[in-house]
Amino acid sequence: MKKIQLFLLILLIPLLLNSYIFEVDKVESLIFFSSALALDLSNNYFDRQLIETPTNFELDTLDKDDVPFFDKLGFQPYSATLKDFSDYVAYLALGSTLFCLYESDKRILMDNLIIFGEIMVAQSAICKWTKTLTHRYRPFVYDEDVSDDKKKQRNSQHSFYSMHSSTVFAAATSGYYYYSINYGHNIFVGSLLFGSAGATAILRVASAQHFPSDVIVGAIVGSGISYIICKYHQNKKLKLSFGYDSVDISYRF
Repeated sequence: MKKIQLFLLILLIPLLLNSYIFEVDKVESLIFFSSALALDLSNNYFDRQLIETPTNFELDTLDKDDVPFFDKLGFQPYSATLKDFSDYVAYLALGSTLFCLYESDKRILMDNLIIFGEIMVAQSAICKWTKTLTHRYRPFVYDEDVSDDKKKQRNSQHSFYSMHSSTVFAAATSGYYYYSINYGHNIFVGSLLFGSAGATAILRVASAQHFPSDVIVGAIVGSGISYIICKYHQNKKLKLSFGYDSVDISYRF
C-alpha cells in the first residue's frame, strides 16, 4: 500500500509544481496592466512638459561638491561603450528570466508571461514618474569633456533612479521566485539572474549614466515590486517547503 501511495505521490508532484504555482485572474490582470500601461505612456507627454532644457548658466554652476559623498563614485569618464555593454548584459538578465519562466504547458506559460508583463509595466511606470519628478542630472553632465548638446538632452535629467537597474532586478526576482518554488533553491541560477542584474547596475555607474544611489534604489524598488506581484499571484492552496534532504508539499482542496 505504501509503495502505491509513494508512486502516486511521485506522479502528483510534477503536476502540482507545474500547474498551481501562480493563479491569474485574466480580467483583474487586464485592468491592472491597462492602468499601469496608461500611467507609463502618459509620462511620455508630461515628461516633456515638466522637464525644461537647462541653460548654459545652469550647467556651468553645477558643482560636484553638492553631490553626496556616497555618490561621488559616479563621477567616471563618460563611456558609450560601457553604456552599450550595460544594455547587452541587461538583455542577458531578461533572457535568463524568461528561460526560468518557460513552461511547455501553454496555459502555464501564458500565466507566467502575464505576471511578468505586470511586473515590467508597473516598475517602468513608477520609475519613469520618479525620474520626471526628481529630474536629477546624470553624472556625465558634470563632465567637462561631454558636449553641451548632450547635457541639454531631456534624458540627461533622468538619473534617479535607474530604469536599467529596476528592470533587471525586477526580472531576476520574478525568475528566481518562480524557479525556486518550482525546483528549489539553486545557487547557479541565482548567480546567473542576480549576477547579470548586478553587472548591469555596475556598468551603469561605470559609464557615468547613474550614481550609486540610483542603481541601488532601482534594485530595491524593482525587486520589491516584483516580489509583491509574484506573492500576490502565488497559489494560496499549494504550499511547498524545500530542505536539503526533504520536500514538503501540502495542497488545500
